[in-house]
Amino acid sequence: MAIGAGATVVRRQARRRWAIVLAVTVLLCGFPVALRLWPADAAEVEPTVLRARMAASAGQPYQGFAQSNGLLPVPSLPYLQQVTALVSGPTQMRTWYAAPGRWRVDVIGEGSERDVYQTPQGQYAWDYGDNQLTRIIGDQPVRLPRAADMTPPELARRLLTVTAGDRLESLPGKRVAGVAAAGIRLVPAEAGTTVAHVDIWADPVTGLPVQAEITARGGSRPVFVTRFLELHVSSPPAAVLTPPSPHNGMGYTTTTTPDVFGALNRWAADRSLPAQLAGFARRDVLDETPAVGVYGAGLAQFVVVIAPGRFGYSAYNEISKYGSRLTLSRGDGALLATGLLTVAVVRPDRTTFLVAGLVDPAVLERVAADLAEAP
Repeated sequence: MAIGAGATVVRRQARRRWAIVLAVTVLLCGFPVALRLWPADAAEVEPTVLRARMAASAGQPYQGFAQSNGLLPVPSLPYLQQVTALVSGPTQMRTWYAAPGRWRVDVIGEGSERDVYQTPQGQYAWDYGDNQLTRIIGDQPVRLPRAADMTPPELARRLLTVTAGDRLESLPGKRVAGVAAAGIRLVPAEAGTTVAHVDIWADPVTGLPVQAEITARGGSRPVFVTRFLELHVSSPPAAVLTPPSPHNGMGYTTTTTPDVFGALNRWAADRSLPAQLAGFARRDVLDETPAVGVYGAGLAQFVVVIAPGRFGYSAYNEISKYGSRLTLSRGDGALLATGLLTVAVVRPDRTTFLVAGLVDPAVLERVAADLAEAP
């Protein structure tokens, strides 16, 4: 009897010890989450002042680790796999930034790493898996999005550029990567966009954006988020921003910036875009670039590209497979709506038009109808 009672006491003590261990473990695991959710005592900043500081923060050096996460169900379009991956899944980025012309962003994946160095002498791309260094010569005024565009400072400043006339609201402070950040909400003034609001948090002193979220109309959660998980507001060492030197065993090539728009213009030499689509006037992206046009304003903008034959045919097949077919007065069309990004492909004849924007599907349906009827 005494032995049984002693054993019971031992078991109780063991359970108590394990309960204490479990409680401490839960506390330690939950501390980082609680720290992020704990209200931040950010300095009170007027929304217009904070927006101006964000827009002027391009000269602020920093280094850190950021992660973006897109929840858009965009299929892997031909020749655009890296672009669609940015908005349909997570992207992890280690970034060092000294100035607009001197920075580095490493994209880290499972067993892979791709680094981009921007230097005053040009841009370098380093593929760790292939042990390949590429020097890229020339500027690219208009290009496809890349991972470096998805860091919180870059994406936030780009969004601020196209939302100049939108309504501003204050947001409660948030602690992001150790920064007691102040926040603002941008509510689109333009009708026809799929964006409900854009939320941005930034260092209230430097204006450096540390987190940005995009929420679609009718949604309760953001469909795209980019934020710092680690951040140091300081200048990175010069050695970190220096591309690796070619050595034995490393592949090294030099290439010029692809003249994408020149190729499109040659393809579209006997084609043109309408002056208006769905009631919106056309604005040229660049001079002497008739193959690309932008229509609309603010977040309700959409871009139209005259796509080359093989690319246009492949894009139509993919969009029609995952989206819906459009009934047009002439030719074929397909539309894919993701809740935020809307994409349409229109083929009234041998010409293929690729249309995309953060706009309501009804807008692109009208655009498709106009393209089908255009001469």
